[in-house]
Amino acid sequence: MTLKAAVIGAGRIGALLDDPNSPHILTHAHGYKASEGFEIVGFVDRELGKAQRAATCWGGKAFSSIEELFARQDVDVVSVCVPDELHYETLSSLAKRPVRLIFLEKPPVRTATEAESIGALYARLPIRVLVNYTRRFVPEIRRIGLAITDNEYGDFLSGTGYYGKGLMHNGSHMVDLVRFLLGEVDEIEPTDELADFYDDDPSVSALLSLERGGRFYLKHIDCRNYDIFELDLLFEKKRVRISDLGAVIEEYSVGDNKIFKDCRTLNKDRSYSTEHRRAMYHAITNIRSNLERDEPLACTLQDSLATVTTCLRISQAGSKSKA
Repeated sequence: MTLKAAVIGAGRIGALLDDPNSPHILTHAHGYKASEGFEIVGFVDRELGKAQRAATCWGGKAFSSIEELFARQDVDVVSVCVPDELHYETLSSLAKRPVRLIFLEKPPVRTATEAESIGALYARLPIRVLVNYTRRFVPEIRRIGLAITDNEYGDFLSGTGYYGKGLMHNGSHMVDLVRFLLGEVDEIEPTDELADFYDDDPSVSALLSLERGGRFYLKHIDCRNYDIFELDLLFEKKRVRISDLGAVIEEYSVGDNKIFKDCRTLNKDRSYSTEHRRAMYHAITNIRSNLERDEPLACTLQDSLATVTTCLRISQAGSKSKA
């Protein structure tokens, strides 16, 4: 069965960051186009010209509103790629539409009130929601998560992660990955913050104590210098570094130092590329397997709302420390 897909928000992540000939699969549109069993039926954008450009590139029709889309097309799966501040409004509208699954850009919402409202609303609906916390779809990162769960690396000791562009907008990627790999955050000690992208969503640095043990330093880097997304995780038996936005992983094991015979150090085992630049393809594959075989979604709405809640706790701790 062919699933009919539409994209709401025909900007960069929705349609314009790549094209059908790109070697990387970076947009929702390319994800659908590259995946078997999907047909793109339309793009929605308040700037109709954007929707028309996307439709010319990827196929389907252009619409200026959600109402027009659903009045003229049957839709099984819809991607939500509008600006962060429009997520709540768009999710509220889609709750009234005959759609099977929503593929939602992060963050799902921005406030505690929105999180509570959307969580309660969709808990009553048959509509499934997958949220694009990208690294959850990268096979190599998922394998690291399984190794951590199976205690192959021993206890987590300490880690550091670097990000920019706002705690909720981009730092939530890091917070979600910490939750995915290491478990829930317990105590929070903020250190400083900087409004480097949005005035109402500063990037916050904080020391996070984890419920399962160990501490993680969430550190902002001003995005006006450069974009960065890196984390370094130290375990009893292993070190894992994820760099280049998630596209490269380095693994180190504890062993005898080759020069200083009485020292045990972290020695590099290997460095390898990941499927990060095809994460969108893996996400779309996850959608199809969920709808056809009821396989679990890699990042549900509830997963993502828990990440939002943690980000709000970090932000509130930062605000209290300044008071």
